[in-house]
Amino acid sequence: MMLTYSNNPITVHSWLLGTANKTFISLQAAIEYAGEQGDELSAIEVLIPTGNHRYVIIWGEQLAALIRRVCASR
Repeated sequence: MMLTYSNNPITVHSWLLGTANKTFISLQAAIEYAGEQGDELSAIEVLIPTGNHRYVIIWGEQLAALIRRVCASR
């Protein structure tokens, strides 16, 4: 599964103190990184900029399902 590159950075955001947010130019890389943070998954969101200060936010079960799909295709 190939996920597209973005002109704007995609952010993996953690609500846990001490865990830094990280940005990526590829949705696939962001999802793979989120998957590496499995113990913190309930506190992680992926923010995809859509323009005009708006974002698509992927979290919870939707994020977990996307991680499974991306990791299965490796």
